[in-house]
Amino acid sequence: MNDKVLQIRTDALVAEYIYTKKLKNIGYISIAITCLTILVPIMFSGAILITKGTNYEGTLNTASIVLSAALLSLSVLSLILKLDQKRESFLIARRLNIYVSSEALKLTDKADTELSWFYNYLAEIDSRDQENIGEVSENLKKEAYRHALKKLMPGRSDTVCSVCHASPFKFIAGSCQVCGNTPKEI
Repeated sequence: MNDKVLQIRTDALVAEYIYTKKLKNIGYISIAITCLTILVPIMFSGAILITKGTNYEGTLNTASIVLSAALLSLSVLSLILKLDQKRESFLIARRLNIYVSSEALKLTDKADTELSWFYNYLAEIDSRDQENIGEVSENLKKEAYRHALKKLMPGRSDTVCSVCHASPFKFIAGSCQVCGNTPKEI
């Protein structure tokens, strides 16, 4: 079994997990912005109509203007942060990492001399991953690594962390620098 290819599969599974988490967060932000930009004007238009001619009309008009400015700022911030472009980029990168992971599983029995094309392809994928997800919290890295270990060899539950020798299937928060599990006593 080619250890280098196995490491590549692990890295691809880790990247896939991180992209999935980041896509989920972007999705929540996008849904929140969309809901706010639709619901707030509808609610305040109704409230202004109800309070027309009452003492609350001026207060609601002021609140409506302030909220409109806040929503406009939120929409501009969304455009500045390029959330839709990030989402598209993350989707493509996740798909590529799924492909790399799948190919690596097929190539685990090949010699390094037969894999030069695969290594060249990986250089591009790795640089894209660094651009997209270069800075990730340690906790997310450990969580992603545990997830990758679980999927590393399909059908095998005896996969363990190479550093602490603990099973990712029996997680107990601990001191391992790589997976965050409690090291197994050997």
